[in-house]
Amino acid sequence: RVAVHCAPPPITPPPCLPGVVVQKGPSEEEVEIFAPLVISDAGIFNTFGKLLPPPLRSHPGIRSRLAMVRHGMGSFLVFVGLRGSAAELALPATNFWIYPHNDLDAMMTRYAALSRDDVPENLAMMFLTFPAAKDPTYEQRHPGRSCMTILTMARYEWFEEWAGTRAKHRGPDYQRYKLAIAQRLLERALQRFPHLRDKVDFVEAASPLTNQHYLAAPRGEMYGTEHDVGRFSPAVVAAMRAETPVKNLYLTGQDVFSCGLAGALHGGLLCASAVLGRLLYLDLLLLKKKIKRRRGRQAARVAGDTSCGDGPVPGNVLPTQ
Repeated sequence: RVAVHCAPPPITPPPCLPGVVVQKGPSEEEVEIFAPLVISDAGIFNTFGKLLPPPLRSHPGIRSRLAMVRHGMGSFLVFVGLRGSAAELALPATNFWIYPHNDLDAMMTRYAALSRDDVPENLAMMFLTFPAAKDPTYEQRHPGRSCMTILTMARYEWFEEWAGTRAKHRGPDYQRYKLAIAQRLLERALQRFPHLRDKVDFVEAASPLTNQHYLAAPRGEMYGTEHDVGRFSPAVVAAMRAETPVKNLYLTGQDVFSCGLAGALHGGLLCASAVLGRLLYLDLLLLKKKIKRRRGRQAARVAGDTSCGDGPVPGNVLPTQ
């Protein structure tokens, strides 16, 4: 467990954050780590709502930012182990987004409004990928094996009945419900890749509660805040910056910019720019130009070397007199 720790709040604003408190387990002693600044990648809800000490959580600037955003939709994943290597099974190193039709807004609106019992038979979008086909070391580490990952979105409310139960001890009803969704997602994947039907060796599923337990995602969301039109209104974009109302505390990751890997990457760049007081995007642009020029000079040098004469003389061939 990691918690942000602050010294007694100063009398005059702005509040400051001198470091963090780290505790390995309930029985372990808390360790204070003081630092000139703290960068949190735990997400705005965890950082502002849980990790800050209570006096700072009630700060008007903190509360106003939290009120601007809402939790994203949770996710449901299926992890499939396959007999056979990625090459043997001809697994593509490609991501697949599979939809029942092209009206995505109507599809997700209808899907999000489903009751819990109606979900397994009315699954909407599905994401499908083969991590083993993307990892050149996978065959070395797991010879003769490969894997597939399936993902769809899932509301936390559909699993809320089992909130508060322990992971791997949530009861038979939870397992049956999770398996019903997993089996239907797997069947859709096997319809797309029928040659894998007799290669399935292992299936495990993860619900929003799984994400909440292992990833500390407050409501099982994988993309942090809900990245809807409201999230990108001018007022919210202006407020959701790396800088926070608490001095020395910065946010990074998805909630600073946008969702996904690219969004988290840009969130890191924006955070680093704020901490260093310089626009790193300009540094990257200049670096790109420098590398391009260097490669151009190297290419020109190689072209010049190969165009002079008939090329190098092999060492075992001597010119005749």
